[in-house]
Amino acid sequence: MKKFVSIMMVAAMTAAALSGCASSSSKTEAPKDEKTEPAGEQDFKGAELTVCTWGGSTGAATKELAKDFEAKYGCTIVIDEVNANSDRIAKIQSQIDSGNVEDDVVYLSGAYAKQGESLDLFEKLDTAVVTNTDELYDFAKNDSGYGPMVLVGRFGIMYNEDMLKEKGLEPPTSYMDLFDDKYAGLVALPAMTATAGPYVFSAIAKDLGGSLEDYQSALDFYAQKKDNIGMWYTTDLVAALTQKQVAITVYMDLMLPVLQSSGLNMKWVDAKEGNFADDVYINVVKNAPNKELAQLFIEYTLEKGTQEKFIELNNEAPTNKTAVMSAEKDAFLVYGQDEFDKCTFFDYNFLNGIKPTLIEEWQKIVA
Repeated sequence: MKKFVSIMMVAAMTAAALSGCASSSSKTEAPKDEKTEPAGEQDFKGAELTVCTWGGSTGAATKELAKDFEAKYGCTIVIDEVNANSDRIAKIQSQIDSGNVEDDVVYLSGAYAKQGESLDLFEKLDTAVVTNTDELYDFAKNDSGYGPMVLVGRFGIMYNEDMLKEKGLEPPTSYMDLFDDKYAGLVALPAMTATAGPYVFSAIAKDLGGSLEDYQSALDFYAQKKDNIGMWYTTDLVAALTQKQVAITVYMDLMLPVLQSSGLNMKWVDAKEGNFADDVYINVVKNAPNKELAQLFIEYTLEKGTQEKFIELNNEAPTNKTAVMSAEKDAFLVYGQDEFDKCTFFDYNFLNGIKPTLIEEWQKIVA
């Protein structure tokens, strides 16, 4: 029977986070009379900078990463844990609409960051404060003037080698392969409502000679092959993999060692169509209580040393091109221009516009 289930993100398999949400009554604003001092010499003693990001290991890693920043500026970083991108967007918008902004900085996946830009939820990047964007890969710079890409990963094919060997099957080499009859019931694909749902669909459309602007052939292919897909996930993928309900999926590279540590013999495939970038942007919230301190925090997150530390803390690749990654991490994370060139970076403004239609068409097929 077709399973429509939802996939727990990294939090389902990783450590619990340090938590804490600052209330408007407890937030202390950075002193306003110090803005004329050079960045790095200012004292923000007593200020509380609230950073809205994922919970779980990401929230914990962000809090650990902030210790040097707290020491440098005399402030306190409070982590506001909100796991879903859509919930973070909604929370920020509600704060702005109410005139009671509590969050200073927000991390969002690429499509949601572009949505936030269009909704005017962010301050523009202050390049007089954030002076290190030249150290970023070109794809990480944001020509809209808002916050840049601070982290990057990839979605791609991974499979349970033991399960396929037991069935005498070779691993897939392309996204088209995932719909092959020989893998029927063994594949979990992201639902169209999930982040990577449109990514896989775009690859199929391109393989069939179309695109995200000309996708009818891909819809027809999905309708023809839908019964071969054992699971369309939004959450609960980790459970399905660990319980061996499925053997093949399209998932984030940072989850490969997590799944392997659970005892699964998971392997990565660089599909012939390439992988899909899984990027994260960082922004200052519109009307944030501590705008300048928030800008300084963005500069801090883009620094070579900060990004190298985050690699070790949370298995996410750097966007600072001078940052160095260990061979151990490079074995499963996307890193370096050559590997980035194998990734598709989407036009999120276009993707956000077309996604509601794709979801509607997909639901007609799989319902």
